[in-house]
Amino acid sequence: MIVLRNRDWNRDYREIVIDSIFDSFPPDTHFADCDGDQLVQARGDNYDEIIRDFSGKSWHQLDHGLISFHHEAPLFMSSFGFLKFLPAFLVDLFEEQTQVVNSVWNRLLELEHEDTVNPQSNELNNIQRVCCILAFVRVTDFPLDTRMPERTPAEYYYDPRAESVFNVVTLGLHPERVLAIRSQIEEINDAFIGFRWDGG
Repeated sequence: MIVLRNRDWNRDYREIVIDSIFDSFPPDTHFADCDGDQLVQARGDNYDEIIRDFSGKSWHQLDHGLISFHHEAPLFMSSFGFLKFLPAFLVDLFEEQTQVVNSVWNRLLELEHEDTVNPQSNELNNIQRVCCILAFVRVTDFPLDTRMPERTPAEYYYDPRAESVFNVVTLGLHPERVLAIRSQIEEINDAFIGFRWDGG
């Protein structure tokens, strides 16, 4: 759940988004059954290292050092493995020296546009998707435009931009879900607009 009231979004944006990630991806239950070989797409050197360093952990046990060392891990993880640790990667995006911007962005694109044979591509609920959007944008990006023309998935690869993240996270969703996510972002936009209006 993302709390809009009684929060200063302009001053406390990082704290609010990270709190929302913890609330929306409960560390003790979020993909808790996914572990070991299930975390990766196949076996090999990179995959064995991921299994070694990520097995037996919940997402909130990953620190910036481990994530930085394995900054390309999202690209080697299975869909379930990526979803399990996605909240840790989202939190890491707030680190000044984060190295996972491109790998998380590209893996989200792959996840959202995988063949329908992989139903796990829709495992993120609306609030979790809002958290994904918020982790990729900053205070200066608001109000966020949620009606930018869509591009093809290929045009988004290696091009993480605030104005594109809404489309990346919602492409392929049922229109009712897109509308619900847009409404949540518009409420957050209003919080910023209200602050700036009150502040003169």
